Amino acid sequence: MNKYIEALNTLMNEYDAYYVENKYGGCTHPKEFEILYQLKGDLVINAIGWIKNCYDCYYKNEMDEKSAFGYLKALAERKEDDGENQI
Repeated sequence: MNKYIEALNTLMNEYDAYYVENKYGGCTHPKEFEILYQLKGDLVINAIGWIKNCYDCYYKNEMDEKSAFGYLKALAERKEDDGENQI
């Protein structure tokens, strides 16, 4: 599993945008977000912003290929396959 997929899985299972430290303080998962910022694509910033500001565990079962996680996962898988990841 590549580092991008690992970061996405960690965020999906552990991150909560409404946790006080994430909402008003620092961030509980800076390493994972730093890794995801390395991906390139038209909507990377928007997808990461949604995860950072809106995601909580209630959305976990609604994640599909059209979600922020799905978009970033597609980029990560493409990067793993051919070294390039622009979508």
